[in-house]
Amino acid sequence: MTPIVIVTGSPGTGKTTVAAGLAKVAPRGLHIPSDVFFTFPAHPISPYRPAAKEQNTDIMIALARTAVAFAERSWAVFLDGIVGPWSLPIVASEVRPTGIALEYVVLRAPVATCLQRVRAREGEGRDHVVRQMHAQFADLGRFAGHAVDTGELTPDEVVSEVTRRRASFALDMERLA
Repeated sequence: MTPIVIVTGSPGTGKTTVAAGLAKVAPRGLHIPSDVFFTFPAHPISPYRPAAKEQNTDIMIALARTAVAFAERSWAVFLDGIVGPWSLPIVASEVRPTGIALEYVVLRAPVATCLQRVRAREGEGRDHVVRQMHAQFADLGRFAGHAVDTGELTPDEVVSEVTRRRASFALDMERLA
């Protein structure tokens, strides 16, 4: 089975574009955008609020199980979303028992670049979220080697860099277990 590749980072780093690009390169590529899962609750809580912890956990479990379902059917799964180091244990606990490997890539860009990209697609109303999430990805600790700077690269260049790192197993989560 092919690994499930988590493509994460703060808003404006290029997660959706890169995950979709990676999926297109794979013969049976599949892109799962996590944002759609946050539209499922009839009474959603903004995922950036502390009160959303239970909702966010449930959504991370659903994302992981969905990714597993496709990976078990031989799809090359590229999951994009804000899956920070704080939520990796939730995802890993759903994936590891299946024997499917996990790969993790954190896209990064300067906060000014992230703000510019998000404003271009959504306006200025999300600046506080961009800044908050950018700060949460600032110190990756043991995941620092999983970071790819997207600030000066085109989406195709980022896809190439992620593909290169995947080939050398540099994004493999098992190395960190």
